[in-house]
Amino acid sequence: MRPSSAASIIFQCSWFAPAFRWIFLLLAVSLVGCATTPEFVLMETPAIYHEAAVDPFAHLQDAERDTFVTVFYGTNRQPQDLEGNKLPYGNKQDEVLRLGKATLRFGDENFNWEDLYRASIAQERSDPVPITLENVDEMGSLHDTFRFGDEQALSTEQKAFVSEINIQLAAAQDKEIMVYVHGTKVDFLNAVAMTAEVDHFSGRDFIGIAFDWPSHQNILYYLFGMDVSRAQNSSQALRAFLEFLARYTNAEQINLLSYSAGGRVASKALYELRSAYPELDKETLRERFRLGGVVFAAADVPVEAFKQRLPSISALADQVVVTVSGHDPALLAAEKYMGGGLRVGEETAEADEMAFAKATGITNFEVIDLSLNQEGRGFDIIGHHYWYRHPWASSDIVLLLRTNLPPHLRGLSSAELEGVFYMSPDYPEQVRKAIRKELGSSWDKNLEEQ
Repeated sequence: MRPSSAASIIFQCSWFAPAFRWIFLLLAVSLVGCATTPEFVLMETPAIYHEAAVDPFAHLQDAERDTFVTVFYGTNRQPQDLEGNKLPYGNKQDEVLRLGKATLRFGDENFNWEDLYRASIAQERSDPVPITLENVDEMGSLHDTFRFGDEQALSTEQKAFVSEINIQLAAAQDKEIMVYVHGTKVDFLNAVAMTAEVDHFSGRDFIGIAFDWPSHQNILYYLFGMDVSRAQNSSQALRAFLEFLARYTNAEQINLLSYSAGGRVASKALYELRSAYPELDKETLRERFRLGGVVFAAADVPVEAFKQRLPSISALADQVVVTVSGHDPALLAAEKYMGGGLRVGEETAEADEMAFAKATGITNFEVIDLSLNQEGRGFDIIGHHYWYRHPWASSDIVLLLRTNLPPHLRGLSSAELEGVFYMSPDYPEQVRKAIRKELGSSWDKNLEEQ
């Protein structure tokens, strides 16, 4: 059903009070934060790379310089018949997690590597770069009951999936995995395309894996709770997937990036993962599951639920990062109309979060406040998509996932509130210095000449 059709039916109902109609309209307009445009296009170039001030592609071999990016995926969407459908997976929830790989094309058939390179370092592009799904290869499945210590033999299909990841890890410069957990109102294409974009702008240096839970493409399903339940019910599948990757891949670390409603999936999954092994201490947990940076970008997670889960997340991960903005209409609307109170991604939540972290002895938790110091910069970083649409915000995400550096070594400045960091007016230059120091000439061909 199209969004307009669903709205029309609801508005025609006599019980749908006039006052509630206004609330419905506000929600429908405000909670579009996880939506995508009909055509998926390449995100803006992170500020760190503008005009190749730092070149993340300098080290790529000729064979790697193409317009295709392959990522892996795990999805609990049910497959659908491609006849009459553009995507191999629909909106129905499956009982298993389907494993595979997807190849994305950046640009059309007339778009070559030099075109993509110029678009990937340009501060402004004359034309958008479309991203299309070229191929999907389902390779196996996994039940959400999987545990790290399971002794059952892998199926032939599971072995092939793991083997291919390990082959790519062996060839990768950064022998790590990045798992992306999307928000609501998106489809399979969004999940794998966003994963491919982050991989691309991270120098194509690690292995990108999408965790695609079955959200609908109609915001009404989230507003009225169905996709909230879908997110919560997908946490066991993500937990099993993380345990599977830790048990059978050779990744030195597994980093986790969640966005908006994806924060509900990720925070609950990590809480459940920790709860499954109460006998293990922090050191053993981190050695076994190898979780590096865990990022909650613009997270639509009620603060009270997040605080309950934070000690477990902290015990598992090297770094726990929350990004906030002072003006995120989607989260403001969610707080006001969907229940659950203040959201983790709201700027007004950071003092409570940091006080809780301090009281519980958590030292690996940080908040990146994108609105702080807006007067000094001359602009604010707002909206709900900012983590990938604003070139400053995406720069920090990319650098964090590629290097796992702490905030003070990522070009960020310390706020008065301990554990909170912001971007000063000279952030672009500071972050470029940080990445040159960490990655050297492999990410900057000009550095060799200096």
